[in-house]
Amino acid sequence: MKRTAPKVFFNASVILAGIRNPHGGSGKLLEWVRDKTILGIASEIILDESIRRSNKIGKTQNEVETLIKNIFSLLSAPSSKEVERWKNIVLDYGDCHVLASSKQSQCSYLVTLDRKHLLSISQKVVLFKIVSPKELIELIEKK
Repeated sequence: MKRTAPKVFFNASVILAGIRNPHGGSGKLLEWVRDKTILGIASEIILDESIRRSNKIGKTQNEVETLIKNIFSLLSAPSSKEVERWKNIVLDYGDCHVLASSKQSQCSYLVTLDRKHLLSISQKVVLFKIVSPKELIELIEKK
C-alpha cells in the first residue's frame, strides 16, 4: 500500500537555500518535491519573496520563478482576516502570512530556516509542525 506524500508548506528561506545549495538539507527537500516524496506547497507571497531575493543566490528572477512554478503547488495569498488571526502568536507580524498560508494549505509541516521568528514559536502552533529542513528529513526518513 502506497503512503500519501506529506504536505509541506515551504518558507522562502528553504526554497532559496535549496536552490543555492542542492546538496544540503534544503536542496534534498526540493528534490523530494520534484520526485513527489513530499507535496511542496508555497504561496504567491512566498513566490514573490523568492523572486525578489533571487540575486542573493546568484540566480535570475526567471530561473527562480520557473523552478518554483514547475515543482510547487501554489496558493493564492491568504485573506487579511486569516493573516490577522496569527498576530498574537508571531514575534514578527510579517510572518503572519506564512502561518495563515500553512493553515490554508492543510499541511502537516511548515519548513523554515527562520529560527528567530518561526522555529522559536513551534510550541505555540498545533495545526501543523514547524520544523527545520533537518528535522523534516529525519521525520520523513523515520516513516
